Amino acid sequence: MSRISQARSVLRRKFPPGAAYEGSGGKAWFVGFERNAPSIAPFFCGDDLRPGHQGRVWLNRVSDRITKIASAGGLPILHLREPGQQLAALLHRAIAVPELVDIHTNLPTEPDALRAQLLTSTTREDFRRIRRANFSYRITTDPDAIREFHTRHYAPLVAHQFAEDGRIKTVGKMVSDLGRGGELVCADIDGEWVAGIFNIADEASYALISLGIRDADDAVRQKRVVAALIVRSLERAVELGRDRATLGRSLPFLGKGPVWFKAKWSGNITRGPGTEDLHMFMDLRHDAVRRMLSESPIIHTEGEELVVSAWLEPGDKPLQATARDAGRFPGISRWYVLAEPETLNSGAAQLSASERIVPVPVTPTGGHPIWLGEVLPSSKRSA
Repeated sequence: MSRISQARSVLRRKFPPGAAYEGSGGKAWFVGFERNAPSIAPFFCGDDLRPGHQGRVWLNRVSDRITKIASAGGLPILHLREPGQQLAALLHRAIAVPELVDIHTNLPTEPDALRAQLLTSTTREDFRRIRRANFSYRITTDPDAIREFHTRHYAPLVAHQFAEDGRIKTVGKMVSDLGRGGELVCADIDGEWVAGIFNIADEASYALISLGIRDADDAVRQKRVVAALIVRSLERAVELGRDRATLGRSLPFLGKGPVWFKAKWSGNITRGPGTEDLHMFMDLRHDAVRRMLSESPIIHTEGEELVVSAWLEPGDKPLQATARDAGRFPGISRWYVLAEPETLNSGAAQLSASERIVPVPVTPTGGHPIWLGEVLPSSKRSA
């Protein structure tokens, strides 16, 4: 290794990158990584997200700053391959969150069985809107069509949805993927090409890869075109004799977001190979932290298992939603439902109906931090 490479390695290790974000919901601080940070931050900070200070931070000061920010109601998120002894001693306070989760669907052999599998109370409205839109579909491997799709559909949608950290696959890569089973599923309305999804059929599965909507037009999205393309892709996988389809990777947050949307199409949530953990430090005394856990329950890891932590607000509606969601999402082993003791007591009958739910009473007051990583029953078992 050259002296320049050695110096850069020491710089990254001793002075990792840091990035702050803030909004009406709160403040977040990311240490040791930048990828996906602008997409993760809105879950805590709100949609009016704005960047704060960004720059390298001295590793020796990270521990104190994590404690200071979390104790004030912010969200520090740490990812360091070599955290050092001082930081490693703090990790029991945090939950280990996979940066992304994978979602796949196991497929039957017959189209009618697939329809029966996909048609549920959650997807019924999607199917109704799809029928109303009167989509027609084409499948093509024409390189010129791929190039048009990349320019007119795919790149605009990525730029629109992920303006800060979207990574646009090159058109050359997409065209080259035609040689390993790539194909484009197109959706038309009245002969006009409005959207598409580029997929790859390999020997083992059918992978949904790159979605595109013409000019990122939200009016087209509102016609349930994404759902239509997922359904048609799953049908295509069955036609090709595949027994599994992968629906891509998503950030590990529930609520009405990408994981919820993909999982309702008979999706199973797994931790993908090569996915690294982020450590989130959450002090439950603060409204902003409890709001995040209520609106966007977090998928995190316990050994090889995926679990969820959620905050339950008082009232029948949150209780019913929590009990219902805990029965969904195959791949999740346990749902830690955190709430004040009286809230858990009043909902005990409904919560006990699910074997997945583990109630965790928390009284969010006091002068010392109440770390999420320390109050979960798993932390007491491993202590």
